[in-house]
Amino acid sequence: MKKTLLSLLTIFFVNASVAQQKAPQENTIHNIKHIESIVPQSSSASSFMPAPFWSNDFSTQSDWTMVDLLNGGLQNWVITTNGPVGSYSGTMGVINSTTAANGFALFDSDALNTQYTPQEATLTYNGTIDCSAYQYININFECYHRVFRDSVFVEISTDNFATVAGRYRIQPALATNESSPNPELVSLNISSSAGNQPNVYLRFHYEGEWDYATMIDDVTFSETPDNELILSNQTFGGWWLGYQLTGDLGCDYTLYPMSQASAMPYRIEGVVRNSGIQTQNNITLHVEVEEDNTSNITSLSSSPISLSMLQNDTVATTTNFAPSNMGLYNMSYWATSDSFPTTDTTTFSTIVTDSVYGVDYDWNSDGANASGYAYLSRPACGQVLANVYDIYANTTLTSISFHISDQSVAGGDVTAQLYESDGQIFIAESDVYTLQQSDIGQWVTLPLLTPTPLFAGTSYLAGVLGTQHPTDTVGISSTGNPHTSGYIQDNGCDIGSNGFGAWYTSSARLIRMNFGYVSSVNDEHLKSGLSVYPNPSSGIINLGNENNIGYSFTVTNLVGQIVFDGKISSYSNRSIDLSQFSKGVYSIEFTNNTQTYSKKVVIE
Repeated sequence: MKKTLLSLLTIFFVNASVAQQKAPQENTIHNIKHIESIVPQSSSASSFMPAPFWSNDFSTQSDWTMVDLLNGGLQNWVITTNGPVGSYSGTMGVINSTTAANGFALFDSDALNTQYTPQEATLTYNGTIDCSAYQYININFECYHRVFRDSVFVEISTDNFATVAGRYRIQPALATNESSPNPELVSLNISSSAGNQPNVYLRFHYEGEWDYATMIDDVTFSETPDNELILSNQTFGGWWLGYQLTGDLGCDYTLYPMSQASAMPYRIEGVVRNSGIQTQNNITLHVEVEEDNTSNITSLSSSPISLSMLQNDTVATTTNFAPSNMGLYNMSYWATSDSFPTTDTTTFSTIVTDSVYGVDYDWNSDGANASGYAYLSRPACGQVLANVYDIYANTTLTSISFHISDQSVAGGDVTAQLYESDGQIFIAESDVYTLQQSDIGQWVTLPLLTPTPLFAGTSYLAGVLGTQHPTDTVGISSTGNPHTSGYIQDNGCDIGSNGFGAWYTSSARLIRMNFGYVSSVNDEHLKSGLSVYPNPSSGIINLGNENNIGYSFTVTNLVGQIVFDGKISSYSNRSIDLSQFSKGVYSIEFTNNTQTYSKKVVIE
């Protein structure tokens, strides 16, 4: 089942990313394992694949013909033992395939191209493959692939590609800037084009422009297994089914305030596909939600369904997950049937926060997990970039945080803005702020002029307005989270045909809502597990500790005098009263045997 996204003033999608920011999406804190494929202890799909009746390991280059279709042979596949060498793709390294040492196929898009110029090339096996004895056939190969704007296909022909009998996209679920495992065993059912055919022609077809790289090795043809399941498109926000019941978008909120999570618990879903021959009965989605640094595990499952060959359907757990504590949760997904023990397991992560609402993977609030950027302002124009946020419980928005791409230039003016999503009705904004050099590559938080109430059952746009830049460009970093929605208002940049002020649907950015008072995201509790709020304060300060260890703390004034000290236990909160002290800036330092964290607080 596909989801129909909301459309606002326009009904078409505009991709406003203007340059790549291809930093690897490494997980940097806690045990965060977002989109990390894990082979389970029990049998997985690969163990059910019959022995191949044809194979090729790229050890003989003359077996293959490489054709560059657009660039005169300059941007082509190669068969090599070396990994990609582009400035971004080079970090991927060599495919860890079974026979990588004797050669593999590589399309190093990043090294071959340094701008958004179309690339298209084919890698064709020179012989034919006899499939006449097999009605049901799978092609299998090991692949290592990182996506930006590319698509890679397996193509099948029975007439030497005078026509294409079958075209199958490789790893379609990979999001922008997302990598496959190294390697991933890809298995595609090509029965409709190759079954019972005596002369089958095979090629790999790359289409894209200035992407990362694709590596392929150890290609085999085998009979399709009797029993096989594939689980994909896992989500925890109700993106496929849940939104139909509640009227919201059902986004995957990776930073989810407890007030919202209590009102709308996580809705866990996935798409199961019967990739075997036999009908699969009692297909069930299983999910274990593990609370980090505890022994708390919640087991959930879907109602069972049946699927015949090549059918797929979306399933959801019968119970939503309601977190009981703030902190990190890891959600592990797999599927089973009566005839198939288990798919491989995939784990996703989310953090339940006190006040920060986000859709990005920037767990350490340092921009390392950004997935490119979209420009906010240029010398000739500016835009509004905004994320959609569903509100499930009444709350108050105090500020908006956003990550300035490291490709930006200081000097541009930005303003945080809030809109009602339905009709882009302007509600509130911050003061205008001029970006400093110290803001480049960093999170910036702008308080609204007045804290603004948000109402349950309403969707809002948390946005950033950019105006004409005096010299260059300002960009807001993007998130690779596919289960999100964003918008762009075109204020003279002519990204579409609807004129000045038109709104267009887009992917989401690193833009967060804040329901508490935070001076900057880097000082917020996501980094240390410690929170100090409200800030500024009239004197009553709340301290929060989401760690499994206690801290001693001291409060010092600007001249270094200790005016207050105390302790805070693990997984606890406490309030302190500083109202008897003079107005000004104070430093709160948390220490234990191994760590020290310092936070500033303003008494006014």
